[in-house]
Amino acid sequence: MKYVFLTACRNEERILGEFLEEFTAMVTKADIAGRAVLYVVDDLSMDRSVAILEKYRETETGVRLEIIHAPTNLGNQGALYYGLGHIDVDPEDQLITFDCDGEDDVAQIPSILELGRDNPGKLVLIERGRRAESLVFRTAFVCYKAMFRFLTRQTVIPNNFLLIPCQFVPKIRRLPLAPVHFAYAIMKLGLASVTTRRDRRPRYGGHSSQNVFTVGSHGLVGLMVFYENVIAKLLVLLSFFGVSAVAVIGGALAVRYNVGIQRTLLWVAVAAAGVAVGLFGLLLSAGMALLFKVTVFTLSRSADEARTRPTPQRDSGALAPGVAPAETAGKKAS
Repeated sequence: MKYVFLTACRNEERILGEFLEEFTAMVTKADIAGRAVLYVVDDLSMDRSVAILEKYRETETGVRLEIIHAPTNLGNQGALYYGLGHIDVDPEDQLITFDCDGEDDVAQIPSILELGRDNPGKLVLIERGRRAESLVFRTAFVCYKAMFRFLTRQTVIPNNFLLIPCQFVPKIRRLPLAPVHFAYAIMKLGLASVTTRRDRRPRYGGHSSQNVFTVGSHGLVGLMVFYENVIAKLLVLLSFFGVSAVAVIGGALAVRYNVGIQRTLLWVAVAAAGVAVGLFGLLLSAGMALLFKVTVFTLSRSADEARTRPTPQRDSGALAPGVAPAETAGKKAS
């Protein structure tokens, strides 16, 4: 049995050395040296990331390192999914996917492997525990979790830190939405799983490469993985608040002789209309984000397949363009 690890990086020359050092120490401590294979997807790095990985590959560490080159910048989710299609695994192997920026605690991997051994044939979904983030970010994330659980009816909110029995890898490779949100698409598959919680560490170097816009886009796309429930609930809520706004306006117009009540009802109508507009904006932006990411990944994969497809060799006996069969026959007769 092999222990296969899959991660992705882009322009991470400043932190790769620290990550590889910690990963090597973890493999030694877990006593899986010689059975550990680390696949790193290079998501079109423009710095020395690939050179650092190649130098590590030449050292004797007990870890076999394989570099997978993405055809273009696919983003973290797309790069993980792309890498999943290029790893060599057997059904009895264990696969762990994670982010290599330090926020997924590599030192926790041995305990996760132990949990996988105690629950054979089950996914291990890992939720975030405490986060070293600002109060604004933590508050926004709490609101997102509440909205996610309400709209999707899911109780677990996993991330890229997963343990996957490799017998499930062929199924996951066929998931259409895994390139846009890797963990949510796998959870939606409904495989047997156990859940654990691990705290999120600060990033190597102390600075996150994400901003509020990328995190927000990622969250919106994650909602649309469960589009069957999300769209239906958003449409019901949108209709409710829209009709409520119209009904309250009608009530305000009916009360002609009490300005105070009219004013109160109009403010209630404005609030209901504002909620309706917000729900419509959420639905529209989430759908557009999902469509954009799926389109980009599909086009990138199609271009990669066209680039790597072997060029058919022309048969020496085939007709040249513009030459009629009769002309060819005449030439042979002469």
